[in-house]
Amino acid sequence: MIVAPTFDLDEPGTILFTAERAFHGRHLTSFCLSLRERENRSRFLDDPGQFMTDFGLNEDEQRLVTDRNWTELLMRGAHLQSVLKVAATYGGNLFDIGAHNVGTTVNTLLAACPRVVTGLPEEHTWRA
Repeated sequence: MIVAPTFDLDEPGTILFTAERAFHGRHLTSFCLSLRERENRSRFLDDPGQFMTDFGLNEDEQRLVTDRNWTELLMRGAHLQSVLKVAATYGGNLFDIGAHNVGTTVNTLLAACPRVVTGLPEEHTWRA
């Protein structure tokens, strides 16, 4: 059964990115950000294990990346915008990360999100 997200402020739905968490996850963030470069994305997709080993990720961290465990990567201090680079390399996006965090599917998360942008002049109002 798919459950609609609750949108509360408790983890893992909302993960507090503290200085301590950021410090402990800095190597994960660095790895994730390396995927901004096309050559690194190609190397990663060709041989993920070797690329992550070369980058210094241990087996547990590599498993989190391969399993696309976005929530645990964030809990371990990887910055959201950097994790988005990994998701994008796999063909995902921010909604994949958000859905994983709140324990639902992307479609359920999209259905639960506000779909109308307000406060704009009438000719610029956007609807999904």
